[in-house]
Amino acid sequence: MAKEKELTYGLETLAPGIDLEDVYGLKILDAKEVRAVVKIETDRGTFALKKVGHKPEKLQFMYEAQEHLWNNGFQKLPRFEKTRDGRPFLEAKDGLIFLNNWIAGKESNVNDEAQLKQIVRLQAQLHQASRGFTPTVRAHIKTRWAGWIERFEEQLADLYRVYELYKGQTPQNELEATFLETVEPMLEMAEQGIALLKASPYPEVLKRERQLRGLVHGDFTYHNFIHTPDGDMQVIDFDYCAHELRAHDFARFMRKMLRRTDWSVEMGDLILNTYHEVDPLFEDELQVLRAVLYIPQRYWRAVERGFLSNRYTPEGSIKKMRQEVARLDNWKRYLDAFPTRL
Repeated sequence: MAKEKELTYGLETLAPGIDLEDVYGLKILDAKEVRAVVKIETDRGTFALKKVGHKPEKLQFMYEAQEHLWNNGFQKLPRFEKTRDGRPFLEAKDGLIFLNNWIAGKESNVNDEAQLKQIVRLQAQLHQASRGFTPTVRAHIKTRWAGWIERFEEQLADLYRVYELYKGQTPQNELEATFLETVEPMLEMAEQGIALLKASPYPEVLKRERQLRGLVHGDFTYHNFIHTPDGDMQVIDFDYCAHELRAHDFARFMRKMLRRTDWSVEMGDLILNTYHEVDPLFEDELQVLRAVLYIPQRYWRAVERGFLSNRYTPEGSIKKMRQEVARLDNWKRYLDAFPTRL
């Protein structure tokens, strides 16, 4: 018995008072930490054991969303392993725990054009399969519908809040000096993006998407796409999934990729056209997407975390603010050439 305990090291801490073998009806052969999960080898295959601090209704939403995708033909994602009595997760003393099937592979390489196209197609396929999702009464998260304008106005207000504190004053350190040197063009970008969003067909796009009841993944970044040994691509980590415009996922991913390539028109065209081939983008969505890409999200985050929440070091905020301003000319040039139709 002692040897068995050694093989499942850490599981008593992760799931105190829970006999995982009994609850799931399996035999644990080995367990080791891999990033934010525990990889568990069992007599029924390999699983990822994860603990989260979500409320039960949110984790239920994640479970139902992933099952909806699977049942609609999108099966390039992990599934929840149910307990013997049919539960998708368990309540522990300090969180919720659940098992997913383990997806073997490594993080995707977005510098590889073939893999990048796989990722973009996967996003489009996920959005297609997500439509028609209606969670049960047990599944609930804070809705994100219709929140973009208010969210961006709050971010703009944060920038002005810090600006009002320091403008006209002699900066006392490099952080304050960098902020004062860089903030005005970023205020202009934020204001222009909000103005364009308000003038865009955003309400019509929102109405159509709400009727379709589609999902977004919420965190389309390279480390959430796993390139498997057989050359396939899988998407993981649905912690931020929600009912939302698909442009939410798309804008987040595009912004990251365009920054990496200094707002390359070629990169933008590749992403847009690859997605459009799978799940066509409407002209009104392109207007909304262009407006959202004006919003200086990364700059706002550097300011908010450098001055308001203090979650970044001064050096971290300085670096990010300077990086965003250095890209500004190419950023504007890209948005000036942004397509109105595909």
